[in-house]
Amino acid sequence: MTRFLPATAVLLTLASPVPAVPTPSTAATPPPSAAPATPRIAVPAGTLRAGTQIPVTLSGWPAGTVQIEVCGNAARRGALDCATSGAGHGQVPPSGTVSLPVRLAAPPVGCPCLLRARTPTGGTQAAVALPLAGVNAPPAPVSGGAAELVVADLRAADRAGVGGWFGVPGDLTVDLTLRNVGPADAVDPPFSLLFGRPGRVHTFVDAPPLGTIGAGQTREYRIRVPTDVTVIGRHELHGRIESPTRPVAFTVETARYPWGLLGLAAAPLLWALARPGRRHRPAHRAATGVARPPADRRT
Repeated sequence: MTRFLPATAVLLTLASPVPAVPTPSTAATPPPSAAPATPRIAVPAGTLRAGTQIPVTLSGWPAGTVQIEVCGNAARRGALDCATSGAGHGQVPPSGTVSLPVRLAAPPVGCPCLLRARTPTGGTQAAVALPLAGVNAPPAPVSGGAAELVVADLRAADRAGVGGWFGVPGDLTVDLTLRNVGPADAVDPPFSLLFGRPGRVHTFVDAPPLGTIGAGQTREYRIRVPTDVTVIGRHELHGRIESPTRPVAFTVETARYPWGLLGLAAAPLLWALARPGRRHRPAHRAATGVARPPADRRT
């Protein structure tokens, strides 16, 4: 029984997290960081025409993917007023400044128009007025109310099973429940998903179509997040739904650690420590030589 104690101590040492070291109260206070730059978008001066390609300059933008789209009705209804299907995409370098070629798709509703840039989940966005000619779309309808979506329930489940303990790729499923608390129907609002490590969430995931969510209706969706590569550690799924009144954003966190691999690595150590030692026994050698009679002790 005592032979397993050293092995158990080794496993506990490997699996236990390293405690955080408290910062001494006498430590110097770091200088305050500079305020983040304001994201901006700029277009060439003058009247532009729908269908043409122009250079769009972004500055003060976070590094990563950016989406640029033309919106009518001053984007008062969000994505419903924007040509999301004709949006342009590009990559922003760490400097935060880039010039991207963007084709000006005609918006689904009439002007006033603007050009809107945003990150895929909408965490950062900016817009600029766009004097656009050649727009023949009708004006946006006037409605006494609009749809308003809220997240009623959100659950995640790791489908990797036992294989996930050994680093085998496996899917993640997210059950999403949406409720429309507004007076109007929500008709297939745009839905985007990104997956990745915290701070590096940039992998696009196919989002299911939401369809029509009637006023006062609740609908459930199951989202499958395929993980074709080994997922180790903490990961996040970021979602954004362009509701007519205000966008709906959510984040799902998941973690996967290959404890099975740790057990396989420690198995030889356990076996070596638990193996009984060999006991050395003295060898019995046969006596050789000529027997001699006992000496005569007579005096």
